[in-house]
Amino acid sequence: MRRDDAPPKTHDRLSRMVKPRLEGLEDRMLLYSATGGAWTQPVRVTYSFVPDGTSIGGPTSTLNATLNAQVPGWQAVFQQAAAVWEQVANINLVQVSDNGAALGVGSYQQGDPNNGDIRISAVPLDTGTLASAFLPPPLNGCGVAGDIIFNSSQNWTPSTGYDLTTVAIHEFGHALGVGHSAITSADMYAYYNATKSYLTTDDVSGIQSIYSARRPDAWTVATGNTTKANAADVSSQLGTNGQASLANLNITAPTVVNWFKVTVPSTTTGSMVVTMQSTNLSELSPRIQIYNAAGLTLTSATAPGTYGSTVTATIKGVVAGQVYYIRTMAASSGATGAGGYGLQLNFGSAAQAPIAPPNTTVANQPDSGGGSSGEHGWGPTQWIHNGPITIGTVTGLGDNLMVSPRIVHHQAHPAGPVKHHHHRHHHS
Repeated sequence: MRRDDAPPKTHDRLSRMVKPRLEGLEDRMLLYSATGGAWTQPVRVTYSFVPDGTSIGGPTSTLNATLNAQVPGWQAVFQQAAAVWEQVANINLVQVSDNGAALGVGSYQQGDPNNGDIRISAVPLDTGTLASAFLPPPLNGCGVAGDIIFNSSQNWTPSTGYDLTTVAIHEFGHALGVGHSAITSADMYAYYNATKSYLTTDDVSGIQSIYSARRPDAWTVATGNTTKANAADVSSQLGTNGQASLANLNITAPTVVNWFKVTVPSTTTGSMVVTMQSTNLSELSPRIQIYNAAGLTLTSATAPGTYGSTVTATIKGVVAGQVYYIRTMAASSGATGAGGYGLQLNFGSAAQAPIAPPNTTVANQPDSGGGSSGEHGWGPTQWIHNGPITIGTVTGLGDNLMVSPRIVHHQAHPAGPVKHHHHRHHHS
């Protein structure tokens, strides 16, 4: 099927009547929808790419082979898509490894040590479908919650096919609990109608209605440490070994900085090692700068363009009683400009282990979706409802991004055991 974003002629006339009114309202109307699902522990939601050959209810995933052939560096596309949502909501997304267990099995609703909370795969789906996503808990209470399946039969070549970034952002939105939007320019619009690399105001309002906007961490709330004058004094956090680890810190926006102050302890070995870690904690690209008491920059360390990283800066010849200032921020102004991180100080001789991620383990729970949901979004000619999705033997409540408004219910399915049902209710 060719890419066809134009509706039939009858709909062209309807669009001309409706579109001016909709565009006039888009700036002030919030037409997003929420599905009622949300991750229990948004402090760290993980995602993973399933290995090729992983059973997706019987059919096996060809994610790597499909995208390797069409989109070089495709993993970064998904990292960017995750970071786009993380930047505007009080959630942290982290890529982890995947052991290839069959989709939907296991004992964890969230926090499975063997694979991501959101698992990304690809199998052949209906020709009118670009990708599908199972909604998060509690709508899906088992291991399938949040999982995303791309259509391996579609063309993902950037120059001639569908834009992978647009679809990845859309499906991450569903996996996090956002439903379809009535606004045609929103990434969460039910149909693919343009390349969309960023979120609209409506998309942002949708995700923030579930998780809120990013919130300052406890140190910032207590001290207002976004300026040097209000730097948070962390000297009391140093142990007898001359080390301190501060977890659960948060850069809330690319323009936000956090300041910390420390006095060199008497147990110093003569060196100060400062580490800023977002590795395994978020998609934030970290940057630290160290200043002396007079405000002069001594050194810095940065990792721009990375999706979660760790940077370390060292000052030699420190003396007990000296005061130093540490400035933490994002290394990039784009999607990786916000996220959770940890800060470590080491005046001792022993190495420090990385800050461990928070415990987000949630055992499987019963599904609460009941096979349907109140989520709905406005389509050009009808209301769009999510419903049960079945792929092989895997079933759960979910939704998808469709190729064209012409395709509102799919009758044809690919050969083999793959089935992909969309339960829709249409209103003329």
